Amino acid sequence: MKFPMNLLETLRSNLPTRITRVTKVLAWATLVSNIGIILTGGAVRLTASGLGCPEWPRCTPDSWVSTQEMGLHGAIEFGNRLLTYVLVLICALMFFALLRLRGSHRPLFRMSVLILAGIPLQAVIGGITVWTNLNPWIVGLHFLLSAALVMISTMLLNRIRFELKTAREHDDLAASAGVSGVPLRQVGSDAVAAAMTPVILGATWVSVFLGTVVTGTGPHAGDPGSPRHLFDPDLVTRMHVVPVYVLCFAAIALLVRQSRTATSPAQRRCAWWLLAVILAQGVIGYTQHFTGLPVLLVGLHMLGSALLVVSATAVFESYRARYVTRGLGGSAPLAESSQHTEGLV
Repeated sequence: MKFPMNLLETLRSNLPTRITRVTKVLAWATLVSNIGIILTGGAVRLTASGLGCPEWPRCTPDSWVSTQEMGLHGAIEFGNRLLTYVLVLICALMFFALLRLRGSHRPLFRMSVLILAGIPLQAVIGGITVWTNLNPWIVGLHFLLSAALVMISTMLLNRIRFELKTAREHDDLAASAGVSGVPLRQVGSDAVAAAMTPVILGATWVSVFLGTVVTGTGPHAGDPGSPRHLFDPDLVTRMHVVPVYVLCFAAIALLVRQSRTATSPAQRRCAWWLLAVILAQGVIGYTQHFTGLPVLLVGLHMLGSALLVVSATAVFESYRARYVTRGLGGSAPLAESSQHTEGLV
């Protein structure tokens, strides 16, 4: 037993002890891969390959992999299952990159744990989806959990980028050790603009949820024999539009308020990106509705939903984040002046 324990200790001792550019690259990879698995899952449904592997965790009762007799649908569904292992690898690397920083950067470490734990949970929900013949409620839950992982990945990336950015903006010693006590949110942000951000985030999630209901009512079930919601398609589409309009008005109100008050460049960028995503989603959404839901536009709309979660989260974070920098690790981080720590929670 001594040999494996020594090996584990050697591996642990070689894990990173500070935030670096590699950490940021892993955070980007975590976000992109969680968005990517949404797109590949959408491709499975849009190509009617949802039951290409009719069993779970096996592909068939007798095989762990798709067989030649299962054709293209089996290959597509099994390919999506294989991509989950790529996602696991990326998120595991993210977890290990923060493991030795769990004392000083506990919020970041907890996010990496949540993301990594969410993947096997997604796999179980995927299995239930297969067992229930692609029940639209379970399919919707599968998408919502992916969207939640995208949101957490966005938050993790924002914090890692901010730690590195804050260090770069100070002297050489700070660039080496990092700076502590700097809030991610803008200190002294306008109260009216800040009040818009929970409306934006809330409306985003309501619209994403209702979007899954619209999808579950539409024609792309993932398999010709799968059940659908029995709602009126026109009615649920109109319901889906209501929170989108709320989101539009809140985003415009935020931009108007920003034009009249002191606002950081980061806050302005986040708000404009949000508006751009909303407009793109609106164009794609109306076009797909009036052209019979072509699969390419539906897939783009799914990508837009993920980017909407990213944008809305970034806007909320720029005004409401409770995170303050801990430094990059390694040497003791420099303490920031009192003007940066006033009003921290």
